[in-house]
Amino acid sequence: MLTPKYLFESKGNTGGRLIEKITSQRKIILFLDYDGTLVPIKKRPSLAVLSTSMHELLNKLAIHSNISVIIVTGRSFSDIKKLMGISKIIYVSNHGFQISGDQIKWIHPDTKRNLSILKKIYILLNNSLSSFPETFVEDKKLTLSVHFRNEKNNLIPFVKKNVTATIQPFYENINKTTGKKIIEIRPNINWDKGKAVLKVLALLKQSKNQNSIIYMGDDKTDEDAFRALRTKAITVHVGSNRDTQAHFYLQNTNQVKTFLEMILLSSKNRNEL
Repeated sequence: MLTPKYLFESKGNTGGRLIEKITSQRKIILFLDYDGTLVPIKKRPSLAVLSTSMHELLNKLAIHSNISVIIVTGRSFSDIKKLMGISKIIYVSNHGFQISGDQIKWIHPDTKRNLSILKKIYILLNNSLSSFPETFVEDKKLTLSVHFRNEKNNLIPFVKKNVTATIQPFYENINKTTGKKIIEIRPNINWDKGKAVLKVLALLKQSKNQNSIIYMGDDKTDEDAFRALRTKAITVHVGSNRDTQAHFYLQNTNQVKTFLEMILLSSKNRNEL
């Protein structure tokens, strides 16, 4: 695993040179994770709302003639669309199992066979986790999420053990993955954010030629995209963890906002030449 470079490293003007490289291309394709990338992670998913300034910035990027904005998230489509409230954006939701946007409507064809199983697991988990008041199960239709961010630390091992025992009979049909204070339960399908972003590029008929492709994310699930785009894109990990496949890193969502502002400003200036 390579060590990522700090994007705002002053020595060599890393950020400035990268912006110049990005905006020199005909088209800029921005793949952006939501939680932990565009908005700080909150105690409950419903509290993770874009700041007014970030919302305005994303809207300006989305309507720019040379920029495509694609949100890549573990959230459900209905949830992320409501939170964003911006047109001209493509949403890659449920960890890539659903892709929706202008003239694009795609759901992984193999998800249908797992819907009834996920519904059953959702009911079982709600019953088995009822004794953990700060843990809740989110039904995202195509996937499930067990959130335990607010649970007492001494109870978290029991939450994890409980979840494992509850879903064990269904392992043939599901995959369990972990993130930041969350357990994800997905269909047992060879699919992830990496394969999903490649699918988006294929649907958009976009390749690396004459395009700048950027992917920014903060969680384990984004590592699949970093790997898939290793030779195709500029990848940026957000957060303090340096154990990543990304080329660069930023420290927090504020720096993400600054970087996106730089892209927008440079793109506008280039268009005016």
